Amino acid sequence: MIEVEVKLPIKNKEILEEALAKKGFKKTSQVCEEDMYFDNASGQIRRGGEALRIRKVTDLQTGKSQSVMTYKGKKLDAVSMSRRELETGVADAQTCMGIFEALGFEMVPPVVKKKRQEYTLDNVNACVDQVQGLGDFLEMEMVIEEKDNKEEALLQIEKMLESLGYRMEDTTRSSYLSMLQRKEAAARGEEKENWNYRKNFSNRSSFSQK
Repeated sequence: MIEVEVKLPIKNKEILEEALAKKGFKKTSQVCEEDMYFDNASGQIRRGGEALRIRKVTDLQTGKSQSVMTYKGKKLDAVSMSRRELETGVADAQTCMGIFEALGFEMVPPVVKKKRQEYTLDNVNACVDQVQGLGDFLEMEMVIEEKDNKEEALLQIEKMLESLGYRMEDTTRSSYLSMLQRKEAAARGEEKENWNYRKNFSNRSSFSQK
């Protein structure tokens, strides 16, 4: 299967959800998701543009949880998140993690946590995400067979985006994991810079008092 997908930050979640309803999108499930990504010590999977993930999904209406294991292939173009995807349910996420670790894979921090409201219209799925540490995003996707025309599906999504007031130029090809890692790295750099500033200021103050 091919998942044809775009992702973009949204300006106003309430306005977007109203626009989706006017377009005929119907709410389906509302869930909390926790995503754990894995790679080997050399970073081979992510370096190759692929992803290996265990996701815990909790339905906010029923409280029931389930876990799925997903492999995502390399991105198939330069404008979207489209890629081959293989996914299956797992009975026990901890056991699955243990298998990965026994095979030499390690979890790549941080865990991505989000609240997701899912919508559907015909063969188009829309997900309004509230991602912990990042904010609000829209993911719009179509799942097609590998023999189907990916370009046609992407054009359909692009037209839907435009009808909602967005453009392909608003989208990002970065995963939530990559965004969080960059944010954490920037915060560490800022903390280091502030510490150096305080240290230098303290040294200058000490010098001026001599």
